[in-house]
Amino acid sequence: MTSSATLTEQDLVAVRNSRGVGSAEGAIFMNTGVEFDDQTTFLPVIGIPAGQNIELVLESWAMETGEGRMIRETDTSNVVIGSQVADRVFEDEVSIRSNIVINGKKHTVVGILEPTGDPSIDTAVMLPLETTRELMDRPENFDWIFAEMEEGFESDQVKENVEQQLRLRRNVEEGEEDFTVSTEEDLIESFQGILGAVSGVVVGIAAISLFVGAVGIMNTIYTSVSQRTREIGVMKAIGAQKRQIMFVFLLESAVIGFLGGLIGLMSGVALSWTGSLAVSQASALGISPYLGPELLIGSMAFSVGLGIVSGLLPARRAANLEPAEALRYE
Repeated sequence: MTSSATLTEQDLVAVRNSRGVGSAEGAIFMNTGVEFDDQTTFLPVIGIPAGQNIELVLESWAMETGEGRMIRETDTSNVVIGSQVADRVFEDEVSIRSNIVINGKKHTVVGILEPTGDPSIDTAVMLPLETTRELMDRPENFDWIFAEMEEGFESDQVKENVEQQLRLRRNVEEGEEDFTVSTEEDLIESFQGILGAVSGVVVGIAAISLFVGAVGIMNTIYTSVSQRTREIGVMKAIGAQKRQIMFVFLLESAVIGFLGGLIGLMSGVALSWTGSLAVSQASALGISPYLGPELLIGSMAFSVGLGIVSGLLPARRAANLEPAEALRYE
């Protein structure tokens, strides 16, 4: 995929002539006012080639018709709308054969897309490329050029070939390009980078929360030891061993860890369901959280383990108290 603010027909020819490119098509994208039932809102209007290579653009944008049909080259007054335009953008539902007005011209809805998860597509109106050019007064320019790679070529090599052809066409040096060329691998890598950054922030917040929780449990057990010093002295005086005293306080810290983990687990489940529901409503994707038994049991086991580790130092302190000093403690 190639994008720039000033892609032209000559750029499209250059991409098609690049070694390793099987076919290429351009598309335009603009925001403009769309009216339905006396309600007007600004929506993306996308012009796509409606000829024999329409599948190239549809596959690139993951477009699939859910109701009605896809646009054709002869559709000068027909449109296909995104899933959210049909049932969320306007107060009334837009259906097949509904009339909408774009830039003062009436169009009839002939198709509704399946949800894609991309708001720029799900809230868009699709028209044939030439119709969009006339409607938006953009006779030659493209916003994107989509290219399909021939079999037997590597994506990195084809990308380099396209960049070279466009540099020659635009007479620019390497590193001074006013366009970008992206492959599927580039998009996946970009997504993984964003996901990695988000995961890093979440892990950092979780680590801080765990540290604070561990300190809290430790302070609670230290307080318990301090308040029960005389009781510890009595236990040692009647023959309680160090490991028995340690076990009492480690059990207490484990129970605190278990209760904290249970509260955190219930809160996390509630937040994950709420978040997934919100994302599903916003993106029209069917997203649900994964709450497998290994995740639930593992989180509880980790909470109990954290409680035990946090209680080790105060439990050891309790076990090492001298009986005589503990009995004299007030």
